[in-house]
Amino acid sequence: MTSPPAAIQSSTRTPRFARSAVDYAAHRPAFAPRLFEKLRAIGVGSPGQRILDIGAGTGLLGRGFLAAGAKVIECEPSVDLLRMAESPYRVAAAAETLPFEDHSFEAVTAAQCWHWFDRVAAPREIRRVLQPGGIIAIIYQTHLPLENTLAHATEELILKHRPRWRHAGAVGVNGQALKDLQSAGFVEIESFTFDVLISFTPIAWRGYVRTWSAVGPSMSADMLVRFDDELAELLATSRWAASEHFVPHRVFVASARSPSAHRSL
Repeated sequence: MTSPPAAIQSSTRTPRFARSAVDYAAHRPAFAPRLFEKLRAIGVGSPGQRILDIGAGTGLLGRGFLAAGAKVIECEPSVDLLRMAESPYRVAAAAETLPFEDHSFEAVTAAQCWHWFDRVAAPREIRRVLQPGGIIAIIYQTHLPLENTLAHATEELILKHRPRWRHAGAVGVNGQALKDLQSAGFVEIESFTFDVLISFTPIAWRGYVRTWSAVGPSMSADMLVRFDDELAELLATSRWAASEHFVPHRVFVASARSPSAHRSL
């Protein structure tokens, strides 16, 4: 594999999530340790493994792989997000136009981002850069807006400001990802889920919510201030006044392998 330079390269595509870069770096919760254990069990994240993490954001997933000794390249279209990643190798590029040679990686990962990709172009590019038999893992760690929970109350507040928000009420499972992998010709398609409780202080919860697609990346500056003030007021009510909140999240992984060399794209 030809390694890109450590310096961040430029990209012509800048996602709106760059507007929330500071909150991403400060308040996005780490992925559950159990996730990395289960990923290693299916062949992702072993020491020395060459991994391309696409839609890497601030490198939250990649940090877990780096800690295990894997060789991670963070690939993210937003330079503002990417400059906060810890991998020495960072490239600003979109999943649909990866600037890497064919069969360069043993594994490709995509966390919290698959639903933003072109469903035809991105899987095709991933197959191109994966070695024959290489593995892709699509990962989500999603809050669950269960009735009578802080996440549910927060989503209701968001919907007051953004009634057309299409990601409200999520169950934390992306079935479309499985269909996309199948359509792109990947093999040995599997998935698993497990639930975790993640702890937030009120300040951390507000910061985390500001990274959600319908909030910081989408609201105008004035709307964001109003929303954040209302969320602070919600957290100060007797129902939600606490120094720590445990919010249920669901971890979902869809994995598959690139076909053997004799199978054409």
